[in-house]
Amino acid sequence: MPLRIATLETTRREPTNAAEWKLRVEEIVTAAGRAVRENDVAALGAVFADARELSDRQRAYQATRTVTELVFATPKVVGDVRWLDLYLTAGGAILTLLEEEPREPVLLNYAGCVLYELTENAAARAAFQAALRLDPTIPHARENLAALKGRPSQALQGRHAAAARTLAARASAVAHAARPKDGLTLSIVMIVKDEEEMLPGCLEPLAGAVDEIVVVDTGSTDRTREIAESFGAKVVDFPWNGSFSDARNASLEAATSDWVMMVDADEHLVAEDAPKLKELLGRTWREAFYILETNYTGGEDSGAAVTHAALRIWRNRPQYRYEGRIHEQITPGMPTYLPERFETTQIRLLHYGYLKARIAERDKSQRNLELLEREAKESPTPFTWFNLGSEHLMLGNAAKARQHLDRAWEEIRLEDGWHERGYAPLLTRRTISARREAGDLDGARKAIAEGLLVYPRHTDLVFELALVERAAGNTDAAIEAAQRCLEQGDADPHLSGTVGSGSFLALCLLAELQQDAGDMEAAEAHYRRSLEEHPGYVGPVLSLALLMLRRGVAPEEVEALVPERPGAALLAATAFYESGHPQTAETWFRRVLDRQASNPVARIGLVETLLAQSRFDDAAAEAALEPADSPVAPLARAAEAFAHAVRGDADAMAPVLAAGQLAPADQAFFSAWRAAIAGEALPAQLPGTAVDASLRCLEALLRVQAFEQFEKLIPVFDRVTIPTRERRELLARLYFRRGYLDSAADEWIAVAERAPDAAALIGLAQVAHARGLSDDANVFAHEAARLDPANEKARRLVASLAARAA
Repeated sequence: MPLRIATLETTRREPTNAAEWKLRVEEIVTAAGRAVRENDVAALGAVFADARELSDRQRAYQATRTVTELVFATPKVVGDVRWLDLYLTAGGAILTLLEEEPREPVLLNYAGCVLYELTENAAARAAFQAALRLDPTIPHARENLAALKGRPSQALQGRHAAAARTLAARASAVAHAARPKDGLTLSIVMIVKDEEEMLPGCLEPLAGAVDEIVVVDTGSTDRTREIAESFGAKVVDFPWNGSFSDARNASLEAATSDWVMMVDADEHLVAEDAPKLKELLGRTWREAFYILETNYTGGEDSGAAVTHAALRIWRNRPQYRYEGRIHEQITPGMPTYLPERFETTQIRLLHYGYLKARIAERDKSQRNLELLEREAKESPTPFTWFNLGSEHLMLGNAAKARQHLDRAWEEIRLEDGWHERGYAPLLTRRTISARREAGDLDGARKAIAEGLLVYPRHTDLVFELALVERAAGNTDAAIEAAQRCLEQGDADPHLSGTVGSGSFLALCLLAELQQDAGDMEAAEAHYRRSLEEHPGYVGPVLSLALLMLRRGVAPEEVEALVPERPGAALLAATAFYESGHPQTAETWFRRVLDRQASNPVARIGLVETLLAQSRFDDAAAEAALEPADSPVAPLARAAEAFAHAVRGDADAMAPVLAAGQLAPADQAFFSAWRAAIAGEALPAQLPGTAVDASLRCLEALLRVQAFEQFEKLIPVFDRVTIPTRERRELLARLYFRRGYLDSAADEWIAVAERAPDAAALIGLAQVAHARGLSDDANVFAHEAARLDPANEKARRLVASLAARAA
């Protein structure tokens, strides 16, 4: 037996991790390169044999494919037929793999290329057609097939001809067998806890489209288990141990189908896409499929949404298991080094878990932070820092978000091909957002420039540029960037772009920028365009309605523009209320409640409109309907207490206060007000935190002209523990806002007589200006600027008055 000196050792240790497998394949490819350069057919055959014998079938495929590509790169010198032997060897190796598994589009295409060069046109055509039958998007196969059209047959001579005919016969048989596999099955796998609200909507479109549903319950106390079983699910109990990966892996262990699809209860498959799931299962040349997941954030109708390609369907193999305590990943065990093993589908999944109401309800962010902090200590990675920063950004803590996102940003860019990591586009966008929100506009610009170098079509980055320029006061540059967003359109799903950043969100931002520039007509036109072209996004309703109402448009004309959606009705109601049309606002708030009886925002809005109409009994009754476990229960109880107080009904206030649902500061404030109404002794002092409730109620009393209760409330406000100077300033500004100029002047004069300061003099200048006393206004403004030369407000007021005089 001849010695094998051209390739690898005959026995060696089996690789145990990805790095070792990568090295093993590189060794095979290196040996192949040497054999090809030396035209050593025997050595090349031995290399192909080494590749075929690899125990990891994905690595065997990778090595065979890569070695074949080396053969294809061999120059074909006229008069030198040695390349034919290399092609025959490669063709034989490819077909040996295809005879084991004919459903391999890339290898079928490569077999066709070999047969093309061997002038076996019919067999080449069959191979190309089989490759396209399996995967119509296979690179170059269609062009290769077209190249055969009209090509004359020129059979090889001698031993090469016989060998080519043998390969052609084998290829024809393989091509005939290369069809999607029938009869494969799909299991849904999910983990749940107390998901009775969302679970029915999740399982309904899936139940008839899959073969098995596996639900791992981590401790539900509601009807979750009962609901899952009603859809035929296999329910597995799993005591929660703080690791999402462990729970998800328990669901994979219980799945028995050929394929699995992971979903969460707050994710709903678009019903019309459910039948498409079965169409994927026969594509055994894939290891996993991406689906298009849309994550909704903010409000249900007016919030943003991010669409990205999410890997959710994969072959049920024991080596595919989750890693990571939270934001767990399935891909580390998958052959991500083979792009052809993955396919992006058009199947749509809608994720509602990031809606603000849902996050608040489930305290999701706090839970996530705790788990991520633990994971950061156990196994810190750029992905962990990314997730930590993302949670802080969602909670509005830009400084902490930036700390973690900057670390992820710096570390990930040390990796080769970092921009191809699935989360890298989102990391880029969120790093920019955190820097902008933290006030580092130059740092945000730098990250934008760096991001656009690798993601030139990432519209979100251009959108961020518009926001940065707006924050810097560069309105023209911001408008230019917003228009660029519209030209580019939304980013590709693989960039995890925000839905609308190149369409309706860009239109609304452009409208806001035009408002900043004072061009209300252009702003209104862009809000209208957004609603007309994207009626599903109702965000522009509030701004558009306010613009129209402020220029004197009748409410009926505004009503005609409002889409038939609860979110749009809520925004319209708010606009009518803020524009001084409480009766119209009431109608719209009631429309929302007719369709969503438990909508807390609509309930509070309705209460406010009733209060604005001085219908205090109705307001109290409506506020009392909001349940104690509502997220706005404290607001409802405060409104209820106010409605009773404005009527002077201390007895009706008592049970509201006894319920204990008010915020602590509000509880102290309303208790003192009730005492004032009842003629009881007031507390010696109230906490400084009661200042907001005091001012809110004082202003509301002025708005409804309840002057008697206003007088009773002033002594309560006097007991709030804030400095006297601050108390006078707050009262003065309250009076000024409501148009009570004499009362505002009295407060500021009292300050000026005792210890004059710039704020009091600015206030007196504003009162004088409102009364048309320009000379007095100038005197007060200049004196304020003299007392405090660094006071920007005083300088602006002096300049404004001078400009008006000119």
